[in-house]
Amino acid sequence: MYFERFTGTKGILQEINPSVKLLSLVALILSAIAAKTIYPLLILFVVVIILCIFSKIPLGYFLKRATLFIPVFAALIASPLLFMTPGTVLAQIMIGPVLIQPTIEGFLKATVFTFRIWICVATLNLLVLTTRFSQIIHSMDRLRFPKLFVTMIAITYRFIFLFIDEAYRMILAKESRTAARESRIRNLRSLANMFATLFVRAYEKGERVYLAMLARGFTPETRMRNELKIKTGDWLFLTASFSICVVISSIELLRLVG
Repeated sequence: MYFERFTGTKGILQEINPSVKLLSLVALILSAIAAKTIYPLLILFVVVIILCIFSKIPLGYFLKRATLFIPVFAALIASPLLFMTPGTVLAQIMIGPVLIQPTIEGFLKATVFTFRIWICVATLNLLVLTTRFSQIIHSMDRLRFPKLFVTMIAITYRFIFLFIDEAYRMILAKESRTAARESRIRNLRSLANMFATLFVRAYEKGERVYLAMLARGFTPETRMRNELKIKTGDWLFLTASFSICVVISSIELLRLVG
């Protein structure tokens, strides 16, 4: 809900055409997914940090958003690799009768996996923090993403705010009718009833929105308008992004040949 406060900042990514930005950052994400060693990921890490700094996004805020939850969760998922990957034993840990031996190779695999996830999440954060959501939708439409996919994302995004407003009004109505403090069981029961009512209202509102769209001439073939033109700086940014992808692919190719 508060992502778009950086979209008006005078930064490098804010000045790039949204379609070019989407294409470039997705290319960087695909490069991160294809990387199997730590060195290409370090290159992408430096690129992400540089883009964050030159886009005038507070570095602490960005690192917190990019690191919490998803990369931490990925690290938990990758932790069994420490003990399942054969190789040089890093340490020996006795838990009762069980001997656990994490390996250096397993540590490297878990590190690469977690770092790869971090690069992907951080790059997506750069895209969302520097681009209005409406521009992202227009860019996806301009790049010929499946029309149904684009429409579902656009409607889902708009419905989030409607659900929050509806839930707020329901909670406010409940609190205004509550005179005494209720027990925890009664609060849970009221919360469950509010969730059920919210889903029913969401379904009804979705039907009304869809009928209103049809009444205004909406069809699955309707495409959005995007008047933003691609400038010289946009082509330079696109070229630089794909050059980084080529460098990373070359590093991986040399590793395989070696």
